[in-house]
Amino acid sequence: MTDNSRYQIHGDCIICGTHKNTLTGENWEVKSHSKREVLDAKKKRKKTATNKKAKKLGLKILDADDKVQAYIKKYLKEITKES
Repeated sequence: MTDNSRYQIHGDCIICGTHKNTLTGENWEVKSHSKREVLDAKKKRKKTATNKKAKKLGLKILDADDKVQAYIKKYLKEITKES
């Protein structure tokens, strides 16, 4: 039992064979998620992955040549003037 009065069930999945962990409520009930919740979680994971890749790319750009940095600064100034 955890500090939040929840139980942890763990074992191997009979379908895929991987090791799984699941937290349950006080009555040992496993909450199933609706299709909407699953789709929202997928979108959130995809957005997080995209942001992480963008940050890595941004760091690579910052380490690039001076010409590239100058072009990016010029481009960003143009965009902010338009907004």
